[in-house]
Amino acid sequence: MACLLAALAALAGAGAWVLWRGRQAARIAGTVSRLQAGDWDARVGPLGGELGRLARDLDSLADQVRDDLAQLRRSDQVRKDFTANVSHELRTPLAAIKAFAETLREGAAEDAEHRMEFIQEIERNADRMTRLVDDLLTLSALDSGARTPAPESVDLMQLAAEVTATLKPLAGRKELALRMEPFRNVPPVRGDRGQLKQVLTNLLDNAIKYTPEKGLVRVSAAAAEGRVTVSVEDTGPGIPAEALPRIFERFYRVDKARSRELGGTGLGLAIVKHIMEAHGGSVSVESRPGEGSTFSFSLPAA
Repeated sequence: MACLLAALAALAGAGAWVLWRGRQAARIAGTVSRLQAGDWDARVGPLGGELGRLARDLDSLADQVRDDLAQLRRSDQVRKDFTANVSHELRTPLAAIKAFAETLREGAAEDAEHRMEFIQEIERNADRMTRLVDDLLTLSALDSGARTPAPESVDLMQLAAEVTATLKPLAGRKELALRMEPFRNVPPVRGDRGQLKQVLTNLLDNAIKYTPEKGLVRVSAAAAEGRVTVSVEDTGPGIPAEALPRIFERFYRVDKARSRELGGTGLGLAIVKHIMEAHGGSVSVESRPGEGSTFSFSLPAA
């Protein structure tokens, strides 16, 4: 009798084990079916025993696929937005050029008082298109890897002095104080001199454009923990907190109307970010409305 009871107990235990394994297998099969149907949030969840590893691998694979799909959707949206933005940015100056040309053809060419004004507007919009195309070509080259950095030892103080001297006339027209602080104990960095010059030019040009008359634009640098940080500080209107996370996006503008009025393409800061990433560096911004802005980029010291 005791042997029979022991045998029955063993059979009951084996049956329970088979039932438990069957339920685990059913959970895995059900998750696979949901994933095949496109439900990329479906997960098996934790399982014990031998099937636990299979469940973990399946859930990990589903996480990766879901993240890849999300990245693809984001990339597709960025591409669509980029195409729409380029079309819009080109359409505006083209429409202006066409309108002024038509006005001249319909008789304004004989109007000596306004003729030069119309011609200057055509030239201004043509220049705007040229800047936009140049920036688009630069971004395309950076994206494709056609403009990989050609590293050399770069003295950032000398580079900043060159850029500051070039932009002094632009600052002078607004009676801005364009000040360059001494770069004390700042070692050289390794990088593409031309690309780093473009970074400084873009940041300084932006600061000058958005700083009101008789304001201040200041360039400074510091070295710490094997890195060199260059900062461009202005006394402009500042940037709202909600705009800061997007400020380096292509075509993003805090004040679209004012940016276009000042001749901005909306691509300058995106170019700065791409160049920094290609150099293993970083770029950041600190700003509060009414208190100006400070854009900084950081690079490993040579």
